[in-house]
Amino acid sequence: MRYPGLVRYHGAVTSATDGMPEDETVSDATPAVAVARRGFKRDVAALVRALRTARLFVPLARRIEEVPVGVEQLVGDDLQLSPHLLFGEDRVGFLPLFTRPEFVENATNTVGWTTGDGPLEYCALPGQVAMDLGLSVVDDERIGGVVLNPLHESELVLLRHEIGSIAQGRPLPLVGYVSEIPVGEDEERLIAEMDGPPPEEMVEAIEGVLAGASGKPRHSLHRTFNAERDLEPHLTLNVTFEDPGAAPDRARLGRELAEALDGLLPPPHYIDILFDDPKLG
Repeated sequence: MRYPGLVRYHGAVTSATDGMPEDETVSDATPAVAVARRGFKRDVAALVRALRTARLFVPLARRIEEVPVGVEQLVGDDLQLSPHLLFGEDRVGFLPLFTRPEFVENATNTVGWTTGDGPLEYCALPGQVAMDLGLSVVDDERIGGVVLNPLHESELVLLRHEIGSIAQGRPLPLVGYVSEIPVGEDEERLIAEMDGPPPEEMVEAIEGVLAGASGKPRHSLHRTFNAERDLEPHLTLNVTFEDPGAAPDRARLGRELAEALDGLLPPPHYIDILFDDPKLG
């Protein structure tokens, strides 16, 4: 691929940190990447800010012949990068980007990357430029996204729409991560009018599951939006019990409801399933 921007090219990864000059204008984005794993919009905003002054390191499958090792320089449209990709079992690739050179080395020791026939080499790009690079290669089919710091505890996977928003400096919730965190009592959730009645088959699916549950369950449907968690308003199902002491395991019931609703949800095609939320009644 061809990509313009400011680049610093490094030689063999085994000596990547040797002799690297200190640059007080460059920050380490590792803490911001780790925090962004929570997925809240405010956490992604911190990552956007960090990437403005950070460098990200790109492992290369082939050498950059036109850029000398260890020299930072501005390059034009003729720069050719051949980054490595990481593939899952489904053979969908992800572009790996790293916040520290030692993370590149650790990953290399695990997956055995090389540059050509020799030791792995890599280049450093400004954070926003690296996001633009990711956006240019991800096609949602063969290449599904970017993974920051793969094989490290701060690993963060970004999909195409998330990469594009971050590349433009616009933070957004990372729905796949934030959905794993229970909604806190202090979180602000806006409740909007329903955009027409929910699909009849969806209501029937909910009532079918709850009819077989103990504890005399009742349910209510709402259209809600949480700016820290959501990309757009969506349906939220709240289940309460007239006899809480006889209520079934809520996690199991939640899974049963999710399975029953699969393929029945209107846009944006996901739903929050809550239990005993007093704000929703």
